[in-house]
Amino acid sequence: MIPLAAPLGRLVLTAAASAGIVKAVSDGRGSAALRRVAVGSTKLGIRASRAAEVGVERTRLGAGDIVAQAYAELGETAPVRQAPAAGHDHQH
Repeated sequence: MIPLAAPLGRLVLTAAASAGIVKAVSDGRGSAALRRVAVGSTKLGIRASRAAEVGVERTRLGAGDIVAQAYAELGETAPVRQAPAAGHDHQH
């Protein structure tokens, strides 16, 4: 479901922006209408991005719970992931 969300979101945003632009140009409202369409599309993109982030985090936490339970049922302690160090940890 998650891999489908990004392309579907782009399709919806593209369709909404295209429809808005065509309507604005045909009505002769010019750049103000185009700006409103751009702002509205950006708002939709931000909301979709936030929703996707929540879904990904929920999935990541669920997977972590499953791994921890599997280790517990084996009688082992689940390995603790180390947080990445601040800054760069690679060479440029």
